[in-house]
Amino acid sequence: MAQSDYVQQQIHWMVKRAIEHAEAGSTDSTEEIYRLPVDSYSAQSWEEEMNAIFRRLPLMLALSAELREPGSYKAIKVLDVPVLIVRGEDLRVRAFINACTHRGRAVTQTHDEVGQAKGFTCPYHAWRFGTSGELQSVADPRKFGEIDRNLLGLKELSCEERAGFIWVCITRGVSFDIEHYMGGMLEELAGLEADKWFVHGRSQLESANWKITHDGYLESYHIPFLHRQTLHEFWKRESLSSVSLYDHYGPLPCGPHQRMAGNAWGNDPKLMLKMKDIPSADWGDKYFHAVRTLFPHISISADRHGGLVSLMLPIAPDRCITHQIHVNPRDPSQDTPEQLQAMKERIALYAKIVRDEDYSTSFSIQEGLQSGANTELLFGRNEGGAQNFHRSVAHYVQAYRASQSKG
Repeated sequence: MAQSDYVQQQIHWMVKRAIEHAEAGSTDSTEEIYRLPVDSYSAQSWEEEMNAIFRRLPLMLALSAELREPGSYKAIKVLDVPVLIVRGEDLRVRAFINACTHRGRAVTQTHDEVGQAKGFTCPYHAWRFGTSGELQSVADPRKFGEIDRNLLGLKELSCEERAGFIWVCITRGVSFDIEHYMGGMLEELAGLEADKWFVHGRSQLESANWKITHDGYLESYHIPFLHRQTLHEFWKRESLSSVSLYDHYGPLPCGPHQRMAGNAWGNDPKLMLKMKDIPSADWGDKYFHAVRTLFPHISISADRHGGLVSLMLPIAPDRCITHQIHVNPRDPSQDTPEQLQAMKERIALYAKIVRDEDYSTSFSIQEGLQSGANTELLFGRNEGGAQNFHRSVAHYVQAYRASQSKG
């Protein structure tokens, strides 16, 4: 299927920029190095960030591919809020606090599961709720007593579905304008054709502080060093230098959403120059790759051919859990045994690389910060995505402080 005009224009623009950088020995750069105080990774900062960002902003918590049919649901816990996301019989996706309105027990078996159901029966006292959140029945109602079932449905959260992605605000009563918040990133996401994806597998990995974890997704500076025997080798890079393109989208001067792009063969300048030998009419996602990050916690290393979506969820000042979702436009139920085995091996490989290289490094960084060796961290001029990320964090924290002082 042909790519949209928007996608083709973006690829041509990125390829031309990459070739120019490769010829000049440069990369996308900011005006200066960004300096971030180490105490911004403290427990106090973490608590403020959770209130300012994770409890107030829309969070991308599910893919449409996870909720393909009526009755499909996903239970996921974000901080102390158990969330239940369901596609109703009317095909609309809704989100609720996953707590029975009788005594508060989750209406799913666990806080971390996906499945298919015609409704949800609380395991504690068998109160039953429909896929639209309504309370359908109460066990032994005559003995229980009179209640108004219309007032005791699951408590709904603001939820929006766009371009194959689903956003939820975990604080009741807080609404959002997803088009304003995402800006041009919605058009970027539409080009991924995520509504055609299928989920092929999942992994969960633990890392350090959420910002340390996210930093690694926002630059390619580390790839030829940290991933020397893995990604660097896979891409057959000939140089330790790199060319990366950084673009941002959204309502802020710094995004908060990012696109980091480079050659699909690896962002080695020598490989970039080989693009000049390919007719511009043939430039496409086969030759160019972009990683999109959705503030504050999503990395999408995928295109219309599939890939990996990572959801980073903070659980403590020094801990984060990443849900890796592997996607592909191919229906896994139609796969051959060989295809299933190949996907299984790919999932295991990516989990190993992230766990043993990226996330082990995150724990080492956490220890380094706690040691008192440094008073600040440096983000170079070639790390524009990370700079924009931290400026975005600072923006929302300052806005939260201002709102608190007014209150």
